[in-house]
Amino acid sequence: MVSEDKLLIDIHCHILPGVDDGAVDLEMALTMARLAHADGITKIVATPHYNFSWKIQRDLVLRKTEQLQREFHRHEIPITLYAGNEVRLENIEFIHEALANRDFCYLADQQEFILLEQSWEGYHPDTPDILTRLNERGTKMIIPHPERHFFFRENPELLDELVALGAWTQVSVDSLIGKNGAEAENFALQLLSRGSIHTLATDAHNTKRRPNLSLGYAIVEQRAGISAADAIRSRMLTIVP
Repeated sequence: MVSEDKLLIDIHCHILPGVDDGAVDLEMALTMARLAHADGITKIVATPHYNFSWKIQRDLVLRKTEQLQREFHRHEIPITLYAGNEVRLENIEFIHEALANRDFCYLADQQEFILLEQSWEGYHPDTPDILTRLNERGTKMIIPHPERHFFFRENPELLDELVALGAWTQVSVDSLIGKNGAEAENFALQLLSRGSIHTLATDAHNTKRRPNLSLGYAIVEQRAGISAADAIRSRMLTIVP
């Protein structure tokens, strides 16, 4: 267990049971929550997918989040759960419709932050325009696991442009510890050395892809110093106070 001043917030976790490729049932969700608590995590944003394959809409996310929070209380797991989505930029029309209809959850269901991922097939050229529109709405784009996308690794200037326009990165702990392959690990460490890791998250899906934030912060502190880790923690508190 980490000390009181190092309590952790996970903004990307597929812990809601039975909705996407995350926790398959309540038992697994509770096991993940216990692992998260043991790791020092006190707040989790549940972020089921919102994409062509799993279009988990806001009403369902809110209901499932409330149900799982009740189970946490019943099983005496001291974690506060928040609603969110991992939204994929499938195409420009998909995003425009989602924004117009509020079909998804922003992080903690507040409009200030959106977890907006790229397609695995390639970089979407309209991303800067979408980012500008989000900025105008008062919404900050957080880019999940950029280190896992080949196009960001091959052309890091694409990511640099988005950061310059105001986006934040969200690097996954599994990348920093090598579980997502050497290329993702190397790029994650490059981002760390450049001061370009704005947030950390687990992207946990089950007990194998488990909540493990403390490992990520340990690597940040070891390689970039305590001040770098504290800066990340401070940003997390702006997302989930």
